Amino acid sequence: YNEYKSYLRMKIKYLSIAIIMSCILVHESKADKPNIILMMADDLGYGDIVANNPNTPNIQRLYDSGLALTDYHSAAPVCTPSRAGLLTGRLAQRTGVIGNFYSNSVGGLPLTEKTLGNYMKNADYTTGIIGKWHLGHTTEYNPVSRGFDYWYGLPYSNDMGCSFTEPAYIKYEALSNHTCSDQANHGIPIFEDYDIQEQPANLSTLSKQYENKATTFMSDALEKNKKFFLYFPMTLVHVPLTPPQQFRGRSGEDHFGDALHEMDHTVGVMLDFIESKGIRSNTLFIFTSDNGPWERQCEYAGTAGQYKGMWQRTYGGGGSALKMTTWEGGHRVPFIISWPDVIEHGSYHGLISAFDVVPSFSKIAGFNLPNDKKFDGIVFPFLDAESQTYQDERVLFFPDYDDREIRALRWGKYKVFYGTDSAANCTSGYGTGYHYHNPALVFDVEKDPAESEPISVNQEFYSAVEEFFDDIKRSISGDNTSVVNYDKDDSVKPCCNTNHLYCSCNESFIAKAIQGI
Repeated sequence: YNEYKSYLRMKIKYLSIAIIMSCILVHESKADKPNIILMMADDLGYGDIVANNPNTPNIQRLYDSGLALTDYHSAAPVCTPSRAGLLTGRLAQRTGVIGNFYSNSVGGLPLTEKTLGNYMKNADYTTGIIGKWHLGHTTEYNPVSRGFDYWYGLPYSNDMGCSFTEPAYIKYEALSNHTCSDQANHGIPIFEDYDIQEQPANLSTLSKQYENKATTFMSDALEKNKKFFLYFPMTLVHVPLTPPQQFRGRSGEDHFGDALHEMDHTVGVMLDFIESKGIRSNTLFIFTSDNGPWERQCEYAGTAGQYKGMWQRTYGGGGSALKMTTWEGGHRVPFIISWPDVIEHGSYHGLISAFDVVPSFSKIAGFNLPNDKKFDGIVFPFLDAESQTYQDERVLFFPDYDDREIRALRWGKYKVFYGTDSAANCTSGYGTGYHYHNPALVFDVEKDPAESEPISVNQEFYSAVEEFFDDIKRSISGDNTSVVNYDKDDSVKPCCNTNHLYCSCNESFIAKAIQGI
């Protein structure tokens, strides 16, 4: 108990200093720095990526030259806070980003927070984002204002505006919200830097557009003899699923299987590109997901595998225990990292977090983190001996979605809840609401990954856990935290043509869509 208390106090007090000091271990030579591709799927579950899955041969190909992290956790169980945590390395209680932004959101990731784009650009990388941003879409929050040299993609989720794309598979949402009609007058836009290029977006061509823009971005960087950092937050497999013709029926299973094929194809395009350019061995390539599957989408959603949150389903009032919850299935997601020159193939079973990406990149790319803020990660232990000494005693905190409180944590193999809740499931909807627990519920997730039956622990264990919570609260209260503007105003909705019902800037596309051509 005492060694764990002293460990956590040391970690919270000195972590940011340790991260900065670890940067001196990086070779200064530009040639030693890798190109970096960080691909993140949307709503992909832990159980969706399994060995030798016929729907994902290219992800298998990535794993065959990489390392699979079996106990990796996203920064939050839902889109916006997850992305904020990944790109800043800081808990939602520090950045203020506790919930999603929408098409009429005035604010975004606070300007007082720096992103990986800022850090990597300062490390002399060319920085680009291809895909879904979801951290604010007005000019000051646009990714090109936040450290990225280039952006092509959606400002928020593909279900936050209408489109004419057919077929479009989605459950439990009014179709008029997603199919442009007199009742839905805001088309989903595609941005290139600060400008809207297409509205409403043709979602069935999105993957192909992303592939083309990503390879062009990387080619341009290589021609200029620059290292590149490509952040690639994909739209797939978030609903609506809008497969192009070449992937319809491809899986021989269902529409979700087809979406996996489409997503995997994009991974293959990225791998083919870096192999064709002879840079595969010194390219760090990460593939992961922003959060667990959205169970409310039924057959159009993935699976968290064995991480089912069974206590919630059986005793906690029902509902879903996946996306939008702090059960393992909400944030325990796939993570594969490949860097053939440095990382050996295999599996790593230690506790790893999205918050570790920023400090790890600081070591790899050679940038320092600001000393006026606190960070919540460590350098990947398989890349850093000092971090490895913390691994067996590690504590991760899991904030509730849309809540400023932290009521769940992982301490090694133990999962501790002082509060539990559910999201909507496929059949019966939401559960009975939030439940507080005193004493806390404790699960051994090594023996019970489904979180079915709480275990008994002694008072010494509870005392240690309470100290962990007290310490993180003190750390946050003493930090340079940020405030988010969550106001909404329809006047900020992106619109390239205010004279058109759907904000369309492509009249010929609209005419063909309306005529069914």
